[in-house]
Amino acid sequence: MTLMCHGRVGVVSLAALLLGYGLAFAQTRVSPAPSAASPVKGLGNFSHIVASMDRSVEFYRDGLGLELSQPLRPFDANEVIMRLGNIMGAQTRYTALKVPGSAMAVELIEYKNIDREPVHARFQDPGATNLTLRVRDLDGTMARLKRVGGHVITVSGAPAEIGGRSRIVFMQDPDGFVIELSQAIAAPPSTPETPGNVLGAGFELTIADTDKTIAFYRDLLGLQPTVGESFSGDKLMADTAGTPGAQFRQSRLQVPGTSDSIRLIEFKNIDRKPLGTRLQDPGMAMLQVMVRDVDSLLKTLKAGGAAVVTIGGEPVNMGPLRIAVVRDPNNLFLELIQRPQP
Repeated sequence: MTLMCHGRVGVVSLAALLLGYGLAFAQTRVSPAPSAASPVKGLGNFSHIVASMDRSVEFYRDGLGLELSQPLRPFDANEVIMRLGNIMGAQTRYTALKVPGSAMAVELIEYKNIDREPVHARFQDPGATNLTLRVRDLDGTMARLKRVGGHVITVSGAPAEIGGRSRIVFMQDPDGFVIELSQAIAAPPSTPETPGNVLGAGFELTIADTDKTIAFYRDLLGLQPTVGESFSGDKLMADTAGTPGAQFRQSRLQVPGTSDSIRLIEFKNIDRKPLGTRLQDPGMAMLQVMVRDVDSLLKTLKAGGAAVVTIGGEPVNMGPLRIAVVRDPNNLFLELIQRPQP
């Protein structure tokens, strides 16, 4: 599970990138958050459930150039982790990869000794996630990723020039996770030098219904939404994202008092199929959410109809941490983590 690296992350995505180009957020409105302080303190790492750890490490380390932040751990049968993710009988192994220019780490989780069914996500499917990466060498990165199982979904098969500032291409990793790669056409002035190929990262979630998703995160988790009121039919953007003919609506959720945010994208006029609901299935994703009081928040989420994944519906203790896993309305798993007070 995502239990080792609990960093903070300030997230940007294609929606943020394109805002400056006038191609996204044609109309937006800020929806007021509840008056009480948010039960969420910040966001942490972003996890991929993978079919093969060795293959995924090759993709993210050798293809993208990310660095393992810890040795690859062997499989372990940990009863607390089993209860936390409702994966009784499963063994788990996981690792994390550092993302230069970001506090976020990408965590890879593999299960065995439990039934697993790959979900084969498409970008437009509710529950699919998009890892946004700014890179120094886009063409070289694409070539390496193709050699280690990456698949280009941009319609042209090549990067598109967006707004005269960036070249962007969308790919999928071997488990179907969408990877958005961008390279600045001209480096911005006074940019701090970041070593390596990857310069920063972000996270975006494909959702089934904007209003329902906003209500969940605003009313139950206290996040501040900026809502895209209209769908865009921009052909260049839809083709670049591998969703030809689709219209898309983009919104953002902000953790009050922080720079941490989640980008949301809803598609229409294209076939969509919600992802499955089991944590162990390759292609599913999980996001760490750092909270003030996990027991109190879990009561609020239950009252609001949220699905609790952790067996018994109550948090588990893991060392000094108190943790529970729930599902959002789009089948994104949220790992609610409470740290002891300093």
